[in-house]
Amino acid sequence: MRSREAVFGLVALVLVIGYGVLGTRVAPLLVPSGGTARPTPTKPVDTEVPAPQLPGKIAFTLRGDVYLLQDGRYRNSSADGRSSQPNLSADGQTLLFVRREEIDGKRDADGAAVSALLNYSDVIVRPVSGANERIALTGLRQKAASGFHLVAFEDGPAIAPDGMRFAVIGSSQLAADLELYDLRTGSRLALLSQDANLADPSWSPDGKTIAVTSYTLGTPRILLIPVDGSAAKPLKITADGEPYRPSYSPDGTWLTYTLRNAAGGNDLHAVEVVSGRDVALTSDGKSWGGVFSPDGTRIAFLRESGGVIDLYAMDLGTALTTGGRPAAAVKLTQGEGVDGESRPAWSR
Repeated sequence: MRSREAVFGLVALVLVIGYGVLGTRVAPLLVPSGGTARPTPTKPVDTEVPAPQLPGKIAFTLRGDVYLLQDGRYRNSSADGRSSQPNLSADGQTLLFVRREEIDGKRDADGAAVSALLNYSDVIVRPVSGANERIALTGLRQKAASGFHLVAFEDGPAIAPDGMRFAVIGSSQLAADLELYDLRTGSRLALLSQDANLADPSWSPDGKTIAVTSYTLGTPRILLIPVDGSAAKPLKITADGEPYRPSYSPDGTWLTYTLRNAAGGNDLHAVEVVSGRDVALTSDGKSWGGVFSPDGTRIAFLRESGGVIDLYAMDLGTALTTGGRPAAAVKLTQGEGVDGESRPAWSR
């Protein structure tokens, strides 16, 4: 489950489509329900699909493209079939996502140079309006005349609260480290880990800390990494299972995360950062990738049913205050096959 190849295989099984995002190390371990598989609806392209009305904007990935839900409708923001891992700026004006690329090159096979198709990913930035797309960071680290290009995967881009920087996991064959870049120039500002195996960066609202999933020691755990370069601290999780994919609440008090249990099921939890108080938000074993709404009263997340993944939202009610139960989840998409390997993003 830890290896990149194993994760791709699991994601492909769940989605029942031939698209896997290279560079993803974490995916829910889900098995489609039994019975006859229902046909997947046509992928919506260049059309608006009606959806429940919610405040702000939710970006998500559907069958290899980024979609944006707002004002009671969603439509595609990319149409290349190679895009994933969307992130939105705090003001909801800027969209950041990953696009898979490939280049003809060479690799070493038992001491001999052989032709090979080399895969990598770029981080793409564009205004939510859709104009003037550009590459914020490329995974083609070095293009060599010999064909032995240096490539890497840039995973989980996350825009800082100030809108000027972004965090990303730079993944090569040797490590997956947390890096900071200037969003305007693409210059690297800091390397916040070295020879680690990290995923899922999420900024604290004050811009001082980035929560990540760490696989460096094998079993996943959540680390809080200060951006000033001081020592990272593990977040205490008392719930039994494997925590991953953290995401801060708008006030920084809570982190929602996914907990994988021993049987392979996934559920949403929230943990109070200071006290460690843990609240289970779902119990169906098929929900993951939660993110808070801009006002902190709801979460958006992914859920599998009958072998198909959809985007859902849920009102938290008093679950994080007086211990009440969240409201019933509302399905936002219409069974077109949302991709399960990258969490959604919710902004103003």
